[in-house]
Amino acid sequence: MLDVCAAPGSKATQLAAIAPETKIVAGDLYEHRVRTMNELADRQGAALSVLACDASGSLPFPPGRFDRVLVDAPCSGTGTLRHNPEIRWQLTPPDLRELADKQRRILLNAAALVKPRGQLVYSTCSLEPEENEAVVNAFLGDQPDFEARPIEEFRGLLTLDGTIRTWPHRDDTDGFFVAAFSRK
Repeated sequence: MLDVCAAPGSKATQLAAIAPETKIVAGDLYEHRVRTMNELADRQGAALSVLACDASGSLPFPPGRFDRVLVDAPCSGTGTLRHNPEIRWQLTPPDLRELADKQRRILLNAAALVKPRGQLVYSTCSLEPEENEAVVNAFLGDQPDFEARPIEEFRGLLTLDGTIRTWPHRDDTDGFFVAAFSRK
């Protein structure tokens, strides 16, 4: 399993605790965040392989290497406004376009690493359609060997198109978006 935007590492260490037999690779862009992930994994006794890599560029693995790939993409964070109100004053429309472009690149690069019949998950803590549905629709349009897969385990949060969306006012949590894909 590969987590391409893994820092600070809580998702990867949780997965290692749930499935200790799974080989988990966790990557992040910044060296200092890689150190943080290694420290967290050591404290929790989680078996992770951690590396610095830029998922918006080509990743250092052969195509089709992983059964599962997680992309918790860097995003605007608008789903966390109740905890981070300063975001509203820092974001501009060009920021959303730049983030969406980066998210598309990361998702495409990560998809290349998924084995046939493997799974790919894309998530953000954003409420913006540009960073969520638009990225997913562009990905599916560019990648005919992938199909959307509804995440049935979270039936109460599924949207009509099979993605997951939480809303702070409705779900008493931060706003999140999650889409899953299977490689044909």
